Amino acid sequence: MPSSTPFPAEIYDSIIDELASSKDTLSACSLVHSSWAPRSRTHMFRNIAFKVEAPERNHPPLDSRTTAFQQHVASNRTVASYARSLVLTLTDKENIATQIPQASHLHNLLSLTLKCSHLTIHSANDSVLTRLLSFIRHNSHLEHISLQSVIIDPSGFEVFLACIAIRTREIQSLYLHDIWAPDWINDAWGRWRARRTEFNTNYRSRSLARLCISYCEDGVIPALIRTFDVYRLEKLALLSLGWDSCTTMLSATLQAESLAHLTIEISENRQISSHDTREDHVFYRLTSIPTLQLMLRKFQDAPTVLHKLYRSALQRPPRLQKLHLQFRRYPSGFDTNLDRALNELFSLMPFLRVSIGFDIQEGSIRSTCSAGGIISSPGEISALFPLMNQRGSLRFRSLDSWWTSAESRKSD
Repeated sequence: MPSSTPFPAEIYDSIIDELASSKDTLSACSLVHSSWAPRSRTHMFRNIAFKVEAPERNHPPLDSRTTAFQQHVASNRTVASYARSLVLTLTDKENIATQIPQASHLHNLLSLTLKCSHLTIHSANDSVLTRLLSFIRHNSHLEHISLQSVIIDPSGFEVFLACIAIRTREIQSLYLHDIWAPDWINDAWGRWRARRTEFNTNYRSRSLARLCISYCEDGVIPALIRTFDVYRLEKLALLSLGWDSCTTMLSATLQAESLAHLTIEISENRQISSHDTREDHVFYRLTSIPTLQLMLRKFQDAPTVLHKLYRSALQRPPRLQKLHLQFRRYPSGFDTNLDRALNELFSLMPFLRVSIGFDIQEGSIRSTCSAGGIISSPGEISALFPLMNQRGSLRFRSLDSWWTSAESRKSD
């Protein structure tokens, strides 16, 4: 009797991928058949999370937890070989350098997330920075790095970026959030720029494709431009930054033909003027990017911004294909100017795809709806766009937060 034809290995791999959320099921799969074990372990041990925080009552001291973690990784080759993502959360600020685990046994990481909770790094020689950089030095194949919530001396930040550029030649995604200079150093970034030397162009990273900068010191962007080849960026997000910072980065990418996706937040403190020619080159750049996401506070801010885009599009044929408008507030029944502004833009770009979204928490919807004239239902909002509805060109969608999807998932 002929033997039955076995299923292709790809089918088993797909089934195991569907079971990735259940570690108990993955453990069972790894025991059923030896050929199932590698795929199961890939999901079981892919993501590692370690949190350094003040110990609670009846919990072991932090040093012993760190030692136990290091011993577990060192003695378990399976974990060390399959680990691809590490999320390191640092919340305790006392003697924290000794509480950061050593990186010598984790050398196959592809993603590194450092959540520092306003951790202070005093200089380029700070022991905390040395420990953090060890993870980069031991993992030359890192593709994604995230640094969040740190107060760092500019020279230390320069060392951090240089280490990434020199050691990780395959870096593709970088996320920087809440990075500031110490407040006891007057004009820290200005003094640093005055005495710095040029970065060796031979070490400049040319693999970076996705960059998100959120709520950071103005000096962060010049440091990035020096260290990374921003002409090769494909996706860029500028969130909660000063207008000068946004202008600097957009000017640096002016000749970057590869940039296909831009998300930019127009600060609520920034008044966009329809007569300010200094802003024209910024909006000229915005119309040259195929996918543009504009984050605005309210509907009243949008018509002026769209008119700026319209005027820029008159200068030469635009490349803009998709436009998403993300608002912090719901509109009122009198916010009809946006419809006319979009219709004006469509007169130049009839094939433009437009979508609208709202970044409002569920708990605040009821309070805004009762504020006399504020509307929130899709039907009521759609009624504000009679011209766009005639074209059938308006859609309601959520913001494409690609930078959050790039963040590593925590493991248990």
